[in-house]
Amino acid sequence: MPQQKRRPRTTPDFAAIEEIVANRLAAHGESGLRIEELQRATGVSKSSLYGKYGGRDGLVAAGLMVLYERHYRETIGVIDEVVRTAQTRDELVNRFRQLTHYVAGLQRTTERLHRAAVLAGTIARPELRAKVTTLQSAMMEDLARSIDLARVRGFAKQGHSSRVLANFISALTFGRIIVAFDDGLPADELEQWTDTAMDMLGALFFAD
Repeated sequence: MPQQKRRPRTTPDFAAIEEIVANRLAAHGESGLRIEELQRATGVSKSSLYGKYGGRDGLVAAGLMVLYERHYRETIGVIDEVVRTAQTRDELVNRFRQLTHYVAGLQRTTERLHRAAVLAGTIARPELRAKVTTLQSAMMEDLARSIDLARVRGFAKQGHSSRVLANFISALTFGRIIVAFDDGLPADELEQWTDTAMDMLGALFFAD
């Protein structure tokens, strides 16, 4: 009797798996991630998943890293487009205001919490810290490059380090994670925040 040939073993597409995990975390949070559902959706066994990621926590961390990069690249990509396409300093300021208002919205709190979870997960996990450091450094390099372009175009002040400004702008937005837990906010809090942020950016960044 002829021996049946085994199918060649295929390597799981872990990048696609991480995208699926990221989407489920974004939609349902960590408690909504079911390993059994992930197995059915990907055809990858639990042992293979845990062998790759070291367990459920590692799988969640990988998905959160995807969200971390996705959210940052979206925002920094818009900033780059605004700087490249604005025709005047006033147009740049107005579009920055619109972007600041949008990004600061408390409806984006979940995104910021995902980022905070990634950062907290680096405690005592040097391999994750190294990944986050690489990604964060690349993001800040891209943002600093946009700041340099704004200066070349005559729309931004010289003086402060573009890398420091990039981190300051990033920290200003990330800081909204705290505001989301203040239940005494005025009705126009977002407008006031946007005004304050633009005053600070005007003093530090926009050319007079």
